Amino acid sequence: MIDLHIHTNATPHHATWTPDTLMAAAVRAGLQVIAVTDHNTTASVRAVQEAGGRTGIHVISGVEIDAGFPAGRRDDRLPFKLWHVLVYGADPEHPSLLALCRSVDERNLADADGLQRHLIAAGFRLPGIDAIERPPRVADIGAALGRANDLPDRAPEDDDESAGMRYILTRLSGMYRPPGVEEIVAVARETGSVAVLAHPGRSKGVYAIPATAEDIAVMAEVGLDGIEVYYPTHRPEQIAMYRHLAQQHRLLITGGSDSHHPHQPLARWPAAWCRAFLERVGCVTN
Repeated sequence: MIDLHIHTNATPHHATWTPDTLMAAAVRAGLQVIAVTDHNTTASVRAVQEAGGRTGIHVISGVEIDAGFPAGRRDDRLPFKLWHVLVYGADPEHPSLLALCRSVDERNLADADGLQRHLIAAGFRLPGIDAIERPPRVADIGAALGRANDLPDRAPEDDDESAGMRYILTRLSGMYRPPGVEEIVAVARETGSVAVLAHPGRSKGVYAIPATAEDIAVMAEVGLDGIEVYYPTHRPEQIAMYRHLAQQHRLLITGGSDSHHPHQPLARWPAAWCRAFLERVGCVTN
């Protein structure tokens, strides 16, 4: 049994698993293989691998990178869609991978600062931004913007953060510049690792518009290696569609829980469902 998408407390302000509590839970769940995939950092990988060595659980190095890409038709009026790309199997201290993670953070902070200045100068309210005990990210700006202003183009399904981000992406698109999927694929090639599209069927407002067949085809063209087919909120018909697309484009298949906290259950996907991926990253299971 495997779970290839787990976050630890190295994901800033966003997850609470420690290496030891995660490993204890993985043992209780009967997992043989897990992957550590924190957001834009590999800081916990070595510690979890050491914990795995004490329990016999194989820990795959991973990281989840924020990305944008103009995949498929722009039917949501967005200049690009927001994606998360999982990079597996790299040395967690590879200079190119660390540089990518650092670049994502630096770009996000710089874009957030520019957006904050622009929006305040334009008369928008951003309550609470100054009270954040760390430099605000673009998502923080989006949440404050959506919470305090009557924004055009707000979709019925949008929460405040999604509404603010929708405004930023549609009205201020040149001011937010996440790395493209092709940039992440290039780093995966350089580090000998594997780039996998995370939770393609998840629906969460502007942050997660389910990937279409055209989206997958366009990303496969730029070198995407795989799709996270098995995910807790994927419906059976989505799983079937993404399995078919993986076969069509010769993409690897993965699956994970996306657990951030002990109250979010770990997944227990059969290793056989993701065998080609496991072999690709040098993990052989029975």
